[in-house]
Amino acid sequence: MKIGVMLRSYDRAGGIGIYSRNIIKHLVTIDSRNEYVLMYNNDEHLGKYGGLANVEEVFLPATNPLLWDQWQVPKVVRSKGIDLLFNTKFSLPFMTDVKKIMVLHGASWFVRPDLYKKLDILYVRRAMPVYCRIADFLISNSDLTTNDFINILHVPKEKIETVRLAQGDFFQPVDNQESLEFVRAKYSLPARFVVTVTSYDPRKNFATLLGAFEKCRKQENIHLVVVGKDCQRYRRDFDMDSNGLKEYVHFPGWIEQQDLPAIYSLAAAFVFPSVYEEFGIPVVESMACGCPVVSSNTGAIPELTQGAALLADPYDEQSQAANILKLLQSQEYSEFFRQKGLERAREFSWEKAARQTLEIFSRFSS
Repeated sequence: MKIGVMLRSYDRAGGIGIYSRNIIKHLVTIDSRNEYVLMYNNDEHLGKYGGLANVEEVFLPATNPLLWDQWQVPKVVRSKGIDLLFNTKFSLPFMTDVKKIMVLHGASWFVRPDLYKKLDILYVRRAMPVYCRIADFLISNSDLTTNDFINILHVPKEKIETVRLAQGDFFQPVDNQESLEFVRAKYSLPARFVVTVTSYDPRKNFATLLGAFEKCRKQENIHLVVVGKDCQRYRRDFDMDSNGLKEYVHFPGWIEQQDLPAIYSLAAAFVFPSVYEEFGIPVVESMACGCPVVSSNTGAIPELTQGAALLADPYDEQSQAANILKLLQSQEYSEFFRQKGLERAREFSWEKAARQTLEIFSRFSS
C-alpha cells in the first residue's frame, strides 16, 4: 500500500510538530511493507529520509494552507497513485477518493471557547465536523480527546481510536555533572529552580503559575525558569521589571530538545497548571527525566499521570503552591514522585505509537 503523508505541520514548534516529526520517523523505520510519500511545505526537508527505499519525498510550494490542502495534495495523490492519505493534524482534501485518516490533537475549541479568538472558533466549529465526516478514520491523542469528539461532535465510536503521544527516547535522567553544569551555564540557570515548558497562550494559565510561585518564594529560596517560544512576553504582561520578580523568573526562550533532559534533571519540580491540556508532552518528558510534576486536575493530565503527579485545580494558586512546597521541603516526598513518574513514563513511547498507527493503517489495505 502506498501511504501519502501530509506534513504541513512538520516545522511546528509545539506538540503537533513534535508529533509529526516523531511519528513519521518511527513509521518509516519500522514499516517494511508499505511505501510512503512524504509531502513537505519546506524544501529543506527533502532528503531527510533519502536513504530509505520505502520513502519518496515531495515538496509542495503552495504558501496558502487552504491551497496546499485542497489543490496541491490531491494532485500528488493522483500522480503518485496513493492508496491512503494520512494527515498528522486536522484537515483533509475534499476532492480525493482515497481512504483518509487524520489526527485529532484536542477539542478545546468546543470545550473551552473562552480561551480562543472568535475567528478561530468560527472556523474550527464549521470546518472540524466536515473534516471528521469525510475522514475514513480518526486518531486521537488521548482518551479525553476521543471522548470529547464522541460526545460533542457525535463521531461514531468505531471511527476513532486513541494513540497516545510520547517523549523522545533521549528523555532520561541526566546524572553526569559535567553535562548538567554545561547546560546550566549555557542557559544561565539559577542554582535552585522549578521549571515550566510552555507557550505564550492563555490556555497555559501563566497567571496562576506566577501567583503560586510568588507564594512559594515567601517560604523557599527558589527561582522559576520559563522555557518556551515568545514566553518573555510574560515579563511585560506581568510587569516583572518593576514588581521585584525580574531576578527570580528566567526566560531562556525556545530550547533545543536535546538540552531539555538536563534542564528537567536540574529542576526541583516541573510545574504546569494548564487549564485544559489535551495531552501535554512536557508532562511525560519531565516524568521520564525524573522531575516531579505539579500540574492540573483537568483535561488529560490525570489520564497521563495516573497518580504519578501532584494535581490541583488549575486556578487555585494556594493549592498549586502547596504542592510545589511539598516537593521543595521534603526529599522523601520528592523522591516518591520522582520514582512514580519514571515508572509511569515507561508506558509511553513513539515506537508504541507508531505500531498502533500502523495497525490502524493495515485495516485499510486492499
